[in-house]
This record gives sequence, C-alpha cells and structure tokens, in this order.
Amino acid sequence: MNKISSQPLAVEPPASRTFAEASPVVAGYFTVAFVFGLMAVNANLPLWLPVAMCLFVYAGASQFAALALISSGASLTTIVLTTFLINARHMLMSVYMAKALYALGLSRFERWCYAAGLTDESFAFHSAKLGSGAPMSVRYLLGFNLFCHTSWVLGGLLGAVCAKYAAHLIKYPLDYALTAMMLYVLVSLCNTRKKLIAALAAVVCMSGLSLLGSSPFNVFIATFVGCGVGVCLTKRS
Repeated sequence: MNKISSQPLAVEPPASRTFAEASPVVAGYFTVAFVFGLMAVNANLPLWLPVAMCLFVYAGASQFAALALISSGASLTTIVLTTFLINARHMLMSVYMAKALYALGLSRFERWCYAAGLTDESFAFHSAKLGSGAPMSVRYLLGFNLFCHTSWVLGGLLGAVCAKYAAHLIKYPLDYALTAMMLYVLVSLCNTRKKLIAALAAVVCMSGLSLLGSSPFNVFIATFVGCGVGVCLTKRS
C-alpha cells in the first residue's frame, strides 16, 4: 500500500457524485443482500431477522456463515466465535484507516461513524484513493458508507419479502453473487504489479489452507499474508 500523507479536507462533493462513485458497490451490495434475504426466509427464519442482521451486523460473509450455523442448529457460542474470526480481518483494515483518517483531521466521533460502515469494499476504495493523494472529505467518506449500508438493508428487505410473498417469481440461482462481487473488487484493484503479487499471495495462501481443511481462521491468515507481502514490497521500493 502507498503511504498516506497528511492532507487538508477537500471541498465537500455533491451527494450525486458520491453516489456515482459508490454505485458499483451499491449495486453489488443490493444483489448480495437480496440473496441473503431470500436464503434467510427460505430457511424458515422470520422476515424481520434478515433485515435486522443487515442493519446491525452488516457483514456479508459473517451473515451467510451465521445463517448456515443457525440453520444447522449450532450453539450461540459457535455462531459468535465463528463470525468474530471471519471478521477479524477488520482489525488490520481499521488500524490502517484509523491512521489515515487521523491525518485528514476527522474527530473521534466522525471516525467512529466511519468505522461503523467500514467494509472490505469501502476500505479498498478509500485506501486506494487516499494512497493516490486524491482529496477526501468527511461528507464523502460518511456518505459513501451510508449509500452502501442503505443498499444492503434494502436488498435484504426486498429479498426477504420476495421469498415470503413472491417466491414463485424467482427462478434464477443467485448464490454466486457474494463471490462474484468479491472477485470484481479484487480484479479492479490489481492495477499495479505489487498489488497483483499481494493479491495472488493471499489467493494462494487461502487455496492451500482450504485444501488442508475448512476453518474460520483461513480468511484471517490469508488476509494477513497478503497484507504482509504488500508491506514488504512497498518497503523494498
């Protein structure tokens, strides 16, 4: 990753521009959340539950994992521990973004608001933009996250409603949506040789760990390896 230098807050962009930049993530989130809502109601969960999870959990992989565990009758301890391990990668992302947002002059409250909406995709977009030295603002950062979170909740709501009242209209298998969105974000960010090598290191590590066995630790370890390779390549340059 590129180093982030201290920079003043930019002129506040219009909401339309913020939405335009967030639109690829918004579209992906809506689709994935729609699938989650469908699957949750089809698993005989009440309609309000997937909506509540989209609102308060706001974590795609963790929500799908929790849904599978709930459907299999897993204990609450297992569900909490599994989702915690899956989301452990956010500790690495948060450390990086905390330093970046401090350089932008955000208050503690503003950083907390941003942290509540931090996801893999928002981290990817914002860290890349900050690393390139592009001007940023509080309104842009929080607005970007708000648009994304809103689309996530609406997608979950519509998916749950369709599963409950219009299941006969849905004929297409959509369970590939989460993987497709993650692949799109990964490919779009691999615009330099260093980023490509770091991404490939994470992919190879994850593939090897998956062959050895399925574990919630696999995502965290692969993320750590990818970040480590990226840091090493940056220091060498």
